[in-house]
Amino acid sequence: MRDLHAGAGPADGTTFTRDWFSRCIPAWRDLLPRVMPRPARILEIGAFEGRATCFMLETVLPPDADGEIHCVDTWQGGAEHAGIAMTEVLERFRANVRATLRRCGRHRVITHCKPSAAALLGLLGQGFAGRFDLAYVDGSHQAPDVLEDLVLAFRLLRRGGLMICDDYAWQRQAPGAEDVLDTPKIAVDAFTTIYRRRLRLPEWPSSYQVALVKTVE
Repeated sequence: MRDLHAGAGPADGTTFTRDWFSRCIPAWRDLLPRVMPRPARILEIGAFEGRATCFMLETVLPPDADGEIHCVDTWQGGAEHAGIAMTEVLERFRANVRATLRRCGRHRVITHCKPSAAALLGLLGQGFAGRFDLAYVDGSHQAPDVLEDLVLAFRLLRRGGLMICDDYAWQRQAPGAEDVLDTPKIAVDAFTTIYRRRLRLPEWPSSYQVALVKTVE
């Protein structure tokens, strides 16, 4: 896997105003070759400007075969996005994806601009259960929403598929004023505990994300 987006910008046609993903790349580069070398169908919950989307298009999907990413996002933002013009974020997402697809035209990006529960239930209704190789969960950071995303995405993941949960330790409030339901951690912990006989947790060098492999349908 080659590195990407350390210097991404106008030269490659992409424009990003935030970078919450690049710090994850070293851990992904360690994990994916061991666990999921070339996923062909990817589910991404929470896409924002498309930095992770573009990374997966150029670096994670197979370079010599057709691949697709289903991006799920309302592009309305959450409490942590206060003050950010989300309409402009969506425009940058579309422009960044178009620019990247020009360099890897075999792949497709399917956008689901709706709440994640509606999008994931729609995919299940269309027969996509067990058909995704990789699921990247980085949507709402509210614990009830995160738990719902994990349960539904797990149903879409194939046996042997990989799920990566972002922002495990994220907390919006200041130390001492934390809201336990306003963080993904409690949802990820609950999910991995309840589903522990249906998954395994591979070793990987990240404390900010959690990776799991589906072992049983």
